[in-house]
Amino acid sequence: MKSFIKPPIALKKIFPPYPYDRPSSKTNSVLQLLTIKQKNRLCSISSTRYIHSSPPDPSLVNASDAPIDFNLSSAVVYNDFITSLEVDLIANDIKNRMKRRRYQKGHWDSAITFYKEVELADNSYQEEDIPNIFGRVRQHLAQHHLTNYYEDQESVNWLPCHAIDLKKDGGLNAHVDSIRFSGTLVAGLSLLSPSIMRLIPCHNDDDDNKSNIKDENSTKEENSTKEEHAYVDLYLPPRSLYVLTGVGRYKYSHQLLPDSSTFLSCDGTEIVVRRDHRLSVIFRDAKPSSQN
Repeated sequence: MKSFIKPPIALKKIFPPYPYDRPSSKTNSVLQLLTIKQKNRLCSISSTRYIHSSPPDPSLVNASDAPIDFNLSSAVVYNDFITSLEVDLIANDIKNRMKRRRYQKGHWDSAITFYKEVELADNSYQEEDIPNIFGRVRQHLAQHHLTNYYEDQESVNWLPCHAIDLKKDGGLNAHVDSIRFSGTLVAGLSLLSPSIMRLIPCHNDDDDNKSNIKDENSTKEENSTKEEHAYVDLYLPPRSLYVLTGVGRYKYSHQLLPDSSTFLSCDGTEIVVRRDHRLSVIFRDAKPSSQN
């Protein structure tokens, strides 16, 4: 006679049905709330624990057609500078601020088209983690890019950040950011779409010494001719941080190339960049009062 083992009592009699087996509308609401809270909690953890320590990524800068005297440290790109969760947190805050604004067809200086722009006052954020994220960015910029311009990090006076929402068919034309109020640095977090920023040498007549002798002027003309086709390309993937200082800030204009432009990486690989809706946050130090 074969032995018979009585099967165990059904698990559902021991453990009540999992409450989400048959989700009700109330349960769905609770789950959505939990998801939002968990996401915010993760963002809080990432903003306090995630510290970018990697150096700039040289593969994101194509200086093969740069002038001989171009300083590579004046235009750099950090890859994956912030986390995806931090991008979502910042992007949602900016979208909420801009949702009632219309895209502007142009700017008074013709530098940008089909865009929205808003200043981000330091005490205006709905999410308390965003000031921590931006503070971390500013600390990094002061520590790694402004030591030659300020005695210490505490001496840096930051202008309020501002956000730029650029449509896919919008444009950022070649320009140099005004030096009337802002200082020695311009930096930007790229949040959504990848893009290519192109730097082109520009000439400021105020910097020319009118007392130069004829031979020196001739040399300048020759160098100017060589620089007509010179440029530096920066590849800006989502979550990256670009930084312009020194000659990259003052002596080169910057612009965004249109959709489907090609970036040539340092290993010769051509990357076709599909630029879509772009959202960015710009950081600038204030011009020292002694220079006003």
